[in-house]
Amino acid sequence: MKIINNQPAVSRFKSFNLFSLSAVLGATTLLGAIEANAHGYVSSPKSRAFLCTSAQGGGSSPACQAAAAAGNSSQYEPQSIGIGGANDNHQSLIPDGKLCSANIGSMNGLNLARGDWGTTTVSAGTRAFVWTNTAQHKTKYFRYYITKQGFNPATTPLKWSDLEQIHQSGPSDREATSTHMVNLPARTGRHIVYSIWQRDPITDAPEAFYQCIDVVYGNSNSSVPVASSSAPSSVSSSTGTTSSISNNTCAGLPTWNAATVYNKPQQVQHISKRYQANYWTQGNDPALTSGQYNYWLDLGACSEGGTSSVASSVVASVASSVRSSVASSTATGNCTSPTFVNGASYANNALVQNIGNEYRCTVGGWCSQGGAYAPGTGWAWTNAWTLVRSCQ
Repeated sequence: MKIINNQPAVSRFKSFNLFSLSAVLGATTLLGAIEANAHGYVSSPKSRAFLCTSAQGGGSSPACQAAAAAGNSSQYEPQSIGIGGANDNHQSLIPDGKLCSANIGSMNGLNLARGDWGTTTVSAGTRAFVWTNTAQHKTKYFRYYITKQGFNPATTPLKWSDLEQIHQSGPSDREATSTHMVNLPARTGRHIVYSIWQRDPITDAPEAFYQCIDVVYGNSNSSVPVASSSAPSSVSSSTGTTSSISNNTCAGLPTWNAATVYNKPQQVQHISKRYQANYWTQGNDPALTSGQYNYWLDLGACSEGGTSSVASSVVASVASSVRSSVASSTATGNCTSPTFVNGASYANNALVQNIGNEYRCTVGGWCSQGGAYAPGTGWAWTNAWTLVRSCQ
């Protein structure tokens, strides 16, 4: 009698299953390894987590030793202080006292209130902060906070209420390093700068990463006054005179003040130019942080020629501005469309005439800004208008 032995087929089936399982596990491990590298840390000024890595020699410092004893896996991976599904909900996901570890238990040592964390000496003013990204991802924003004057990192675990926001970048593409010019406000003594990297939740992932950077203000800053919350009402020229002409686009606008909080669409004047807030901002100099995705939108020079003074070059500039104003206020030729009014509201396809030509609005939001987008005269007018015809 012939005995049919199916064992080899079963063995082959089991072998196939084991191979498939190994392949799946291998792929999962590989994906996990890829995701594990999808992080970043602040490398300059060096963050608390980065300073405690063995590569930085920080592991021998008393603060880093205490952190290791309390739990500090970030000494091996400072780039992994993150929350996978943060999606802007930072304060609801990270409780007070756990900010430096992002509420990750294995990194709880980073939250210790101590006065001997390694610091970087800073001063009030603009300073570059650099994130080193061990894998590149699309970014929604990088955000920076600093502790308020009077905060004592040696006695108080960091809370959200201890912080004030000082900078937020706009969206960016994948970058190996991300550098941000952050305007540090006047402070004295030790402080913590807290930074958040929020990946783009729509085109990338909702994950966010967090870093604490310990800084100390040098003695030279002890006499730097904190900016007053009250802003002057006008801009002074180099000769101490103030004036306005008929089309002064900055007339009535407050002067930018570092201590004041602004929100879109508030406008300010600063160094003879007009700016509009793109979103929440405080302490970010419009002259240094303007752009489509930055804190401020540059709306162009006040009066298209700046404030007047006795200097002949400025007088010539104002005269040119006046001539431009006269030209733009007079309808000419066969054009029947209304004269363009700087700062007025315009919708898409609106027709206006300015400096002897007729223009059609293509981007209502920018057409209504005027200044830099004034048809035919602003440096960025082609982004908002198209030339229809000459009215001559």
